[in-house]
Amino acid sequence: MNILRKTGLASAALAMAFLVGGTAQAADLLGPSMKDGPVSFAPPPPAAGPCYFRADTGYASSVDPEARWWVAGETKVTQTSLENSWFVEAGVGCGTSGITGRGIRGELVLGYHGQRHFTGEPPVMVPLDPMHANIESYTMMVNAYFDLGTWGRITPYVGAGIGMAYNRVDKVYFTNNPALTGIISGDSDLSFAWSLMAGLSFRLTERAILDVGYRYMDLGRAASGRADVTGTFVNPRAYFDDLGSHEVKVGLRYHFGGGNACCSAPTYVSVK
Repeated sequence: MNILRKTGLASAALAMAFLVGGTAQAADLLGPSMKDGPVSFAPPPPAAGPCYFRADTGYASSVDPEARWWVAGETKVTQTSLENSWFVEAGVGCGTSGITGRGIRGELVLGYHGQRHFTGEPPVMVPLDPMHANIESYTMMVNAYFDLGTWGRITPYVGAGIGMAYNRVDKVYFTNNPALTGIISGDSDLSFAWSLMAGLSFRLTERAILDVGYRYMDLGRAASGRADVTGTFVNPRAYFDDLGSHEVKVGLRYHFGGGNACCSAPTYVSVK
């Protein structure tokens, strides 16, 4: 009986030890305990400020435009081709995305598309030398974006923009040697422009965000002048319609203004 009693007491003591130890471990898993000493809460990283400056650069793959020129009636130019080009932009914007990365943004952006060389086959009544022109564009766009939410440091977005394009045609000539005569003077046109965008934002620091995206951009139309470079003749205008491009761009947004970290989960820090 004494042996059984001693064995029972030892078993009860061992069970109590396991119970106490397991309870302590469970408490440690749920959060810091009193034995760890005073507990403080580390502040979460603040959200980027609501407003920002941005700068972008990229590459534009041009869509072959439509072109028209008058010969015994307005005639369509065939076999058109417009060179690809680079572009740069800068602007300012503000948004409501906050720390969740979900919300809307609006911005005003100024841009420049580098000179692109146009070629096409003029109507058959003209000698069959190709038609040539050089076109460059300045833009002012108002863009709106919807940020879809942040996963880690990545925020996908979609957007659209409308604005104006100032398209400049350098000159139009109908020979493979631009030093020869038969050159129509250039001109400038202000045209409606629009765009559709999609991309990803990568948060680099509290205020700096890397932006990588795709854009389809339509810069409207451009036209030549009417004067011959010799000053002797008045010519019909050459028109270039639907100056579109598929574009890939990369840029940096620098945010300023106060962040809002109210919705972030607290971080426990144990001070021993």
